[in-house]
Amino acid sequence: WHGMAWHGMAWHGMAWHGMAWHGMAWHGMAWHGMAWHGMAWHGMAWHGMAWH
Repeated sequence: WHGMAWHGMAWHGMAWHGMAWHGMAWHGMAWHGMAWHGMAWHGMAWHGMAWH
């Protein structure tokens, strides 16, 4: 039983590590998206200046 519990903890740790890795990838995507959005916003501002 104790061995099973330990194995369960190890499995849970693996799942948590997988979640953390996925979270890191998602965070990276979000950061990249923010940078892209920032570029688009800057482009809009530049276009607005040109229009004005």
